[in-house]
This record gives sequence, C-alpha cells and structure tokens, in this order.
Amino acid sequence: MEQFKFFKFGTEDQEYYRENLILRNEFLRKTIGKNIFDDDLEIEKNNLFYGITIHKHLIATFSLFDEELLTAHLVAFAVKKDFQKQGLGSRLLKYAIDDLRNRGYKQIKTNARTSVHGFYLKNGFKDLGPRYHNSRLGIDDYSMVYVL
Repeated sequence: MEQFKFFKFGTEDQEYYRENLILRNEFLRKTIGKNIFDDDLEIEKNNLFYGITIHKHLIATFSLFDEELLTAHLVAFAVKKDFQKQGLGSRLLKYAIDDLRNRGYKQIKTNARTSVHGFYLKNGFKDLGPRYHNSRLGIDDYSMVYVL
C-alpha cells in the first residue's frame, strides 16, 4: 500500500526544495519553453511550500506567499504525471486550506492557467475577472480567489 505524506517545507529544506524546482520545471516551465533555473529564485526564499511525498520523493507541490494581510497567493502547483487525475492535487489543496484557515488567513488568490481553470473552480475558487494574457510567461491565465 502506497503511503502519501502531506507536509509543509521551506527553501531551507534543500532536498525537498530542489525536488520542488525539478518538478515545477518539468511540468510548468518546459511545457511553455522556459527553464525555472533561469529565474531569480531569491524571490521565493520566504515562501511556504506544501507537498506530497511517497517513499520520500516529492510527487506534488505548490507554494504560497503573503500577498497582503491575511491573503495568501498560491503559485507553481505541479503534480507528477503518474499521479495526476487521482484527487491528490485536491487533497493537497484542502490540506493547505485547512492550515491557512487555522492560521487566520481570510483568502487565497492564484493566477490559474487555462488548462487548470476547471480544477480550481471544482475546488471552490471563483474568477475575479475574465481570462487575461500573462505577458511574463506568455500564457493565458485567470485571476481567482478562494474565500476561507
């Protein structure tokens, strides 16, 4: 029986942070012709990361940063291909939502790619406006919010 572990970590946890970067690069950056290792990763040094491991290997991850008082901004949600469409992303999101609610946060914002817009809607996020073009990444996104 496979044992999934849900947990939080930071950039100081070098082993999981490196796995996080590799996973994000594979599923979020290479797919749009970019490389995460070309970015200035210093901006996420204070982010809080959530992940799922199996046999101590990271299979799903995203991070949050404080956008404003009691508002977290969710970024870089990636799930390994072999583990997609099994509800693990939704379970990880619920784990983080429960944690943030317990810590007094009031809402979570995200910019969702069109390819995962339905996932966020299914998990209780609402659109803040119409689809827009994210010129930094060269893709279309939706600004979304989840009220805790």
